[in-house]
Amino acid sequence: MRLHSLALRDFRGVKDRIVRFRALGTTVVVGDNEVGKSSLVEAFGLIFDLPDDSKSTRIKDIQPVGQDVGPEVTAELSLGGRELTYTKRWLKNRSTELTIVEPDGRRQSWTGREAHNEAERLFKQNVDPVLWQTLMVSQGQSLVLPTPADAEPLITAVTAESGTPVDGASMPLVTAVEHEYLRYWTPRGKPTGDFARSAKAVSAAELGAAQALQAMDEVRSDIRRAERLNLDLEDVTARLTDHLAGVEELRERKQATDEILLRRDSVRSRAETGRARLEIHTRTRLDRERLLDEVERFTKYETELAARRGDAELVARTAAETVQAAEAALAEVVELKDLRRTDVQAAERRVADLMDRAELDRLIGQQTELVDVRARIAAAGTILDRIRVDDAIVAGLEDARAAVVEARAALAAGVPEVTVRRLGPEPVELTGTGLSATGSSAARASGGALSAAGLDGGSGSAPAELGFDESAELLVSGELVVGVPGQVEVTVRAGGEAATLWSRVDDAVRRETDLLKKAGVKDVAAARDLLRKADTATAELNEARRTEKSLTSGGDPGERIAVLTARLGVDDEAEAEDSGDKQPAVEGVPGQMSLFEEFASPHDTLFDEVASPHGTLFDDFEVPEPKPDDLAGAQRTLDAAREALAEAERLLSDAEFAVAQARKAADEDRSEAQNARARSELAGERLAAAVEELEAARAVLDDDAVAAAEAEATTEVEAVLEELTVVQEQADEAGADQVAGELTHALAVATRLQGERDTLRDALRTTEGRLEQSGRDGLATRRDLAELELAAVRAEHESLARRAEAAQRVYETLSRHRAAAQTKYSEPLQTRIESLGRSVYGPSFRVWLDDDLAVAERELDGVRLRVDALSTGAQEQLAIITRLAISHLVSTGEGSVPVIFDDALGWSDKARLRDMGALLGRAGDHGQVIVLTCMPDRYEYVPKATFIKLDG
Repeated sequence: MRLHSLALRDFRGVKDRIVRFRALGTTVVVGDNEVGKSSLVEAFGLIFDLPDDSKSTRIKDIQPVGQDVGPEVTAELSLGGRELTYTKRWLKNRSTELTIVEPDGRRQSWTGREAHNEAERLFKQNVDPVLWQTLMVSQGQSLVLPTPADAEPLITAVTAESGTPVDGASMPLVTAVEHEYLRYWTPRGKPTGDFARSAKAVSAAELGAAQALQAMDEVRSDIRRAERLNLDLEDVTARLTDHLAGVEELRERKQATDEILLRRDSVRSRAETGRARLEIHTRTRLDRERLLDEVERFTKYETELAARRGDAELVARTAAETVQAAEAALAEVVELKDLRRTDVQAAERRVADLMDRAELDRLIGQQTELVDVRARIAAAGTILDRIRVDDAIVAGLEDARAAVVEARAALAAGVPEVTVRRLGPEPVELTGTGLSATGSSAARASGGALSAAGLDGGSGSAPAELGFDESAELLVSGELVVGVPGQVEVTVRAGGEAATLWSRVDDAVRRETDLLKKAGVKDVAAARDLLRKADTATAELNEARRTEKSLTSGGDPGERIAVLTARLGVDDEAEAEDSGDKQPAVEGVPGQMSLFEEFASPHDTLFDEVASPHGTLFDDFEVPEPKPDDLAGAQRTLDAAREALAEAERLLSDAEFAVAQARKAADEDRSEAQNARARSELAGERLAAAVEELEAARAVLDDDAVAAAEAEATTEVEAVLEELTVVQEQADEAGADQVAGELTHALAVATRLQGERDTLRDALRTTEGRLEQSGRDGLATRRDLAELELAAVRAEHESLARRAEAAQRVYETLSRHRAAAQTKYSEPLQTRIESLGRSVYGPSFRVWLDDDLAVAERELDGVRLRVDALSTGAQEQLAIITRLAISHLVSTGEGSVPVIFDDALGWSDKARLRDMGALLGRAGDHGQVIVLTCMPDRYEYVPKATFIKLDG
């Protein structure tokens, strides 16, 4: 099968698109995500799988959302030697059309369900489904290694190549044994058919017999259970009767003790009330004692604080006088420091002025040198801008020149050269196509240019007729007819490669010409010369830039010059007229303009417009002359002024410290006096509050009444506690506190015994009911029948088991022989995989196949690993190599199908992409390879590939 084109209309997100594929070769379909690449493969599958009236959700899914349109697919393909055009539209205006062109040219057409049935028949007849699924790699399935053992075209191909029968035995015997084996066993060795049903019947009979025996055992168990339940029920009933009598006695005792408990509760209530009254009187007495103590303590404390307050105020006044004296001394020192600072500032201004003038002199010289360097940079940049040659262009030109020479040599060696000479009086005519004359004789005969054919030896046009004793040497790339009218005619035809050789010569010359135009040169030598000049200009430019960076590392000298000139207040023109001395231009800069002198040539016009190497921006700038003065003397004056200022600052620091200490002491003394005053006032307030609170308490109850009330409450509490003791002794003697708990526990036990009695009674009734039912069911008869049925089923199963085991032994023996044969016929596929893999991995690459012809292990550089232990990229590459090997083996048969890769090679590095690309290109030489991808860079190394760009 070969797929020629696919057309989609209203299919998912595709409005209208047609994609044509090469019947032989590699086609790379490129498109962004969601542009519809995978839809091509899906559409091809749907057109053969589902009729136009299908209600499958697969059809509903391909209809564009929100559009009432019918998805339509048209496929053009070759199938079994026939050319098919198959169109199908679903959902809206359904239709199916099939046109077939037979190998003899006959055309047939079908429509509707007949077209679908015929297309489905041809597809199943000519395309092996296992091979189709193996060679079509859907998106995300590139890591799955194929297991093509069931692909009939592949088995046929490897069998034919290895010369070994597939089965290793006669096919009727194999079929008969396999048929007999499958009567009893599944392909994986599990029982099936009558054998499996017989085993199940044995299991069912055994289960029935076991159930019958179990039912009899359960009857015996129920009899024993009923007897035991009767005994337990009688025991529980007796214990319950005895316990209920004890419960009644406890109820009578509880009624007798309830009166004692009520009297005890009443006495406890009066005792708690007396305790509360006693606590109140005790708390009142303690508060009165506290108030008396506080009045006495605050009176003493207030007297002590008044004395401390007077002492603190005297100390604070003395400290304030000391602060005033220290502040007066500080003011005198501050005035002295200001005088010394003025002297320092005047000296600093003088020194800064002298240093600025020296810096201005240095910057003017630096700026002149910088102007020269920038001119060199501009000139070198101009040169580089005009040169269009680089290393890549020169390398390309050299490759193009070598290709031209190689193509011309191949043409001269690949086409016939014919020499024709006229010896008699009869005219000799030369006609034909693809002729070119070469050699000196041809030049004399034709008078044409020697370069018409583009050969190194020179060539010209072929003459139409030869004069007497003239000859012509001709290269024949098409057809040459040499004729003597009325006597003889000789025809010379070139081989099939002549046109290809001419095309290669034209392509090589055209490429060389395009590269020369792009570089703006006449030949490769001129390009090399320009490249050398560009290197020299680049070196000069880099040197000038380094010099510029060094000169401007501290900033632009021009800006600094302007700042210093403004700061010094220098009038440039006035200074220049007074001094009459200008700054000389920089001369003799190393390497200056050596590059441009080297480029000067009477034959080069590329650099005629290069500007002068340096300008004259600061030629007229004049250095301001400083006022006659001594910088060292000014510096000494500044140092002396600074020393005097430092001395004044030291005196100021001492005076400030003295003032600070005096202020700190005064603040502390003043704070102490304030605290003393506050504490004294607070003590007076607390004393007054305590006296006021004591008077208020005495107004309510005097001191003697407080003590009397507490004594009375104490006597009352003692009397109530004595009564409570007597009542508690009565309750203890009667056991009143324990009776209620004993009664509650006894009632709980009675409830539990009643529950046990009811449970035993229900269980006994249930057991007796089961025994009655068992008697009616005839369990003994059922048990006998189950044992007889089990014996019969076992006999039948044993007979089937003997036949099944015999069939299994024969099948396993034959399978071993077939496995040995399979090892031989798997060698062609293994050899083809290793051949393709060695072009990617090198000569140490080997693989081992399993029984399903899938790659199980890989060896590389002596290291042998299972496939699942390889990296993701290596697994994907091995899967692609295996599919290409399968395609290669079946490509010559009628059952061949295209190899389709949807978004593969996503885990390969750049080196492996290059090797895998070359492998895909070679695979296209003997089959149809279709690649769908959104990353075209992965396939840039596929030679002779056809790229198709899909737009959204």
